[in-house]
Amino acid sequence: MAETADALLDDVKDYLNITWQDEKTDKKITGYISRGKARLQQIAGAPLSFTEEGQPRALLLDYCRYANAQALEVFEKNFEAELLDLNLSTQAPRIEPLTVRLTAVSDTTVTAKVVPSGGPYVERVGTELTPPDRLEVCLGDPWTAWDGVSAVSAAAGQDVLVVEVNEDCEAERAGKATV
Repeated sequence: MAETADALLDDVKDYLNITWQDEKTDKKITGYISRGKARLQQIAGAPLSFTEEGQPRALLLDYCRYANAQALEVFEKNFEAELLDLNLSTQAPRIEPLTVRLTAVSDTTVTAKVVPSGGPYVERVGTELTPPDRLEVCLGDPWTAWDGVSAVSAAAGQDVLVVEVNEDCEAERAGKATV
C-alpha cells in the first residue's frame, strides 16, 4: 500500500512539474491526493482505482493541479461533464435493489413477493447466492423464469434470489431472502 501511495505521490509531483525533494511539499501534495480521492469517490458514488490509467486517475491529477494552484473553487465547474460521466459510468454496474419477502407454504415450498413489483422475473435457489451485476444476462441454467406469483421450491436455509430482467434477459433489479 505504501508503494502505491509513494508512486501516486511521485506521479502527481511529476504532473505538477515539482522536481525538488521537500518534506513540506510532499505533505501538501499528499493532502491534495487524499482529499481529491475522497471527493472523486463521493462524486462517483463508488470506490475508484487511481493506480491505473483512466478517467479517475486523470481527474485526480487535475484535482491536484487545481488544488496546487489554489483554484479548487472552479475545478468542479470546469470538469462538470467529466465528473458527470464518472458518476454515470460507476453507477451503471450497480443493480437496483428489489425486496423479496417469503411466506412458507410447506417445508419445501415458499411463496415470494417482490417490492417494487414489475417483471418479468427469473429466480434461483441455493446457498450464498449473490445478485448479478446490472445488465448481466440471466438466461438458462441456473435461472428459472418466474411469473411473480407461483410458489418456489426451497428448503430451510436456502436463499431465493429474484431478478427482474428486461426484454433481453438482462438484470435490472435483484433481491434475495433466506428461507
